[in-house]
Amino acid sequence: MASVTPVAKRDKLTPRDLSEGFSTLWPLLKTQWVEIGIGSLMINSGQLLLPLFSMLIYDKIVSNGIFETLWALVIGMLIFISLDAGMRITRNWAVEKLAANMSRKTDEGLWHKLLGDRDIPTGGVATFLSHYRDLTSSLSFVSSTYLLAIADLPFYLLYLLAIGLIAWPLVILVVVLTIIYTIIGFVLQNHTLRLSREAERKGTERMAFIGEIMQGIEVVRTVPSVSRLLTGWRTQSDHVSELEADRRLASGHSNTLSASMSTFTTVCVLAAGAYLIEARMLSVGGLIACSLLSARAMMLVTSLYLVLGKWEDFSRSAKRMDALLEAGKKGQESDTADTAAHASFTVNKPQAKGDITIRRLTKRYPDRPASLDNVTLNIAAGEKVGLLGHPGAGKSTLIKAIAGLSIPDDGEILIDGYALSMIPPADRAQWLAYKPQDPVLFAGTLESNLLLSGVRAGTPEFDKALWASGLDEELRQGRLTLTMKIADRGSNLSGGQRQKVALARTFAQPSRLLLLDEPSLGLDPEGEKLLAERLLEIVGTGSLIMTSHSAVMLSIVQRVIGLDNGKIVADGPKDKLLRTA
Repeated sequence: MASVTPVAKRDKLTPRDLSEGFSTLWPLLKTQWVEIGIGSLMINSGQLLLPLFSMLIYDKIVSNGIFETLWALVIGMLIFISLDAGMRITRNWAVEKLAANMSRKTDEGLWHKLLGDRDIPTGGVATFLSHYRDLTSSLSFVSSTYLLAIADLPFYLLYLLAIGLIAWPLVILVVVLTIIYTIIGFVLQNHTLRLSREAERKGTERMAFIGEIMQGIEVVRTVPSVSRLLTGWRTQSDHVSELEADRRLASGHSNTLSASMSTFTTVCVLAAGAYLIEARMLSVGGLIACSLLSARAMMLVTSLYLVLGKWEDFSRSAKRMDALLEAGKKGQESDTADTAAHASFTVNKPQAKGDITIRRLTKRYPDRPASLDNVTLNIAAGEKVGLLGHPGAGKSTLIKAIAGLSIPDDGEILIDGYALSMIPPADRAQWLAYKPQDPVLFAGTLESNLLLSGVRAGTPEFDKALWASGLDEELRQGRLTLTMKIADRGSNLSGGQRQKVALARTFAQPSRLLLLDEPSLGLDPEGEKLLAERLLEIVGTGSLIMTSHSAVMLSIVQRVIGLDNGKIVADGPKDKLLRTA
């Protein structure tokens, strides 16, 4: 049975959402806008009290010796300091709560994006991790350091108003200095951002390079021309080091400008104020107050560049991650009428018979001939099918497409008459099990890897999967234990042991459609023979589609499909085709 339901909107943020700017952030910001807004108003309004306090001290208290008034003002300022601290703590709490919420939603969105996009992101693991590191680092934009700087920016006008009430000519001076600072600052900021973009790009390339080296470290240590790799590494390192140094230097120039302009503003205000005092347009206390207010106003202008730089990092990182995740989708929009429906609807299909219909399936990868070229075939429920062909013929690509892990450029795959693309991965996992050519294990224990099948340890299904894969013998002999630690990607196991663990996990899944890519790879002849004998009992009345070059494994299939250069060149009963070959 299957039913069509609208796709529910999840409470998550994808990299594309983040790259769209404040329109995405506002729904999150408005949940805390009361605390942030009131806190910012109280804090910035309170900043007027210190200049006022200074003006009263210089103009009234010192000249008249009114110390009772002095202590009243001091007590008032102490109360203000306490309230100000409380407001700042409350405002910081509200923003950090918002930042934590956004970080959770971003990770949630990224997780669903990875699982939902059936083509694996291009660029390798190291590139993806580099982009993820940059994205999580740039999320600090939504924090008390940067977001509150935005909340404070409008109060620049409040400080100008206060200066104007004390000595209006000084307002003109502060505005002129702000314009000068803004022009110079934007020039330096653009230079810094350009260097940052280039440094990030080269840094990602360096990360990808060292990631490849680590994945192939055994080969690197045994080839005679390792110096070529060392030259490449030095080139990458030199480029990144120079760009990072230039970026830090440019950032230092911006910081120097900020400090210099702040000092220069104070000097100009004091110098101009001296003439106003001489003209009896300003008192000494008023000059001190204007100096403090102008310093505060320029501090807000300085924070503007800090915010703009971080926002650029934030937006750029989100766009780079989105581009990485979307790279596999270029040119892959289906021409079928189901495409529009897929955007808004899914087919709930927790059960399946296993009838497979493939129509005009085409899949291309960049700079390569078509992996699948107009493939059309039907596989009935319960059929046992073997895929044959030389390396690169398209066998693994076809089996990945049937598993829903590769989006075709053209054509469609139907399961029991329903488009595979419309069936949610969670539903597919109830009746489809897939084992890739290279067995994949995760760091943890052997048992935790097996429990990913959704079957509890000790159940009949669990024990049967151990038996069918041959893993039960490894456990019985003590070579492996369920509690043993598994290193990253199972690197502490032999190739055959990794294959058995991956097979056991796949066999434990409840499946009507079993997809196996080279299931006997790495097994010894005895293990391969046992696997062939026991596999049919695992499959039962379900469907089996298997790629293999082993005559032992192919002995259990009923039908053979031959591929060459992405096209079907043979299709028929196994006995007839293999005898002819």
